[in-house]
Amino acid sequence: MESVIKVDGMHCQHCAARVKKASESIANVTSAVVDLENGKATITHDGADLNAVVDAINALGFSASQN
Repeated sequence: MESVIKVDGMHCQHCAARVKKASESIANVTSAVVDLENGKATITHDGADLNAVVDAINALGFSASQN
């Protein structure tokens, strides 16, 4: 299953890499593809808690929300 999370506040590839790592640290997330230019992360998962993904991204100082 794929879900898209809006992420505001990313300015560089390092930011995108941090968002990817945080997203993939959540249980049942199989991969995350972060689109820096469009400010979104596409999360591939098997029933992951998307609120936990959003919280993990927000904890980095970004502003994340489910679309």
